[in-house]
Amino acid sequence: MSAKNISPAQNTRKRSVDTPVMVALFIVVISIIILSVWTMFFDTSIKGSWRLSIKDDSGDSFYELNFKDNNEFDYGFGGVTYSGRYTLDIEQNSLALSSSSYGKYNLNSRFNYQVNGISFGKRELLLYTADNDELSFLSSDNYVPVIKYYSDFSPNEKLLGSWLYKDNEQGYNYTFTFFDDGRYEYLCSGSRHIGAYKTNSDKFTYNLIVDNNTVNEETMTYSVIDGKLTLISGDFSDTLTKTDNKFSFENEIK
Repeated sequence: MSAKNISPAQNTRKRSVDTPVMVALFIVVISIIILSVWTMFFDTSIKGSWRLSIKDDSGDSFYELNFKDNNEFDYGFGGVTYSGRYTLDIEQNSLALSSSSYGKYNLNSRFNYQVNGISFGKRELLLYTADNDELSFLSSDNYVPVIKYYSDFSPNEKLLGSWLYKDNEQGYNYTFTFFDDGRYEYLCSGSRHIGAYKTNSDKFTYNLIVDNNTVNEETMTYSVIDGKLTLISGDFSDTLTKTDNKFSFENEIK
């Protein structure tokens, strides 16, 4: 038998092997397309960031919700962020939110919810309160805290870094972290405050935007001696120690 007689038979067997492979590949591609279309037009997941915009006489205010994995979420406005947990009942369209401050739950709310829209456009998350009030959140980028920096800020090397306060009687602790760009971060029991600060002689001033228009500011006396930061305002006095570990909910005093 010559080589010419063998060649056609070999080519025929090759085509018969390729056919099921092509069919399987076609099925995979079609499945991916169907899943993509379903996700774009019928995605009812609440995961991601959502923004509620409120207009009043003082301007626009924004409230943010960010649902993450492991049933964790963040709730933010201005320079304030609270962390907590959520429970979703898809069959009942029910959403429960809880967050904590000083070890006690300060948010424990349940809503009915609905997700509208498409994934490649603006989606809408509707939350209905017990009084049947409707809150309309639109999909958004990740929340960025609002900060009002001081124009007369200059870095204070003694203050830079993280400082820990522990209150064994009240059962809580917190950290202040000061950055060299005039920004601070305050962490305490699932809450996070980000704002601006400055120092002048023995005076320490810091602010916090509680929405996009209102700035809360406080000035107090401070000192840094032997690795301890003392903050004094009226009858209030806290002494913090330098730390390499920022506060986390897991190491809260119980």
